[in-house]
Amino acid sequence: MWAYIFTFLSMLVTDIVYTQLLKSVQNDKPFAASIWASMITFLGGVAIINYTNDNKMIIPAVLGAFVGTYIGMRYHIGDKIESKGLQ
Repeated sequence: MWAYIFTFLSMLVTDIVYTQLLKSVQNDKPFAASIWASMITFLGGVAIINYTNDNKMIIPAVLGAFVGTYIGMRYHIGDKIESKGLQ
């Protein structure tokens, strides 16, 4: 059970970090983008190791990716709203 939760959380964090990578690339911040990319490789590797040992682990990995991207986008959208004074 813990492996499923760990895989879910790994992918959730990976996709949040991926959103931050895209934001850094868009803002022309190469050092920050490099750090985010390194984190993605590490976290993605951890998740892949988990679900190659048990094929059912792909389910929490996919769910974690969905939730992580959603959270990352909501956070990014919130940054845009605050910076434009629209809140």
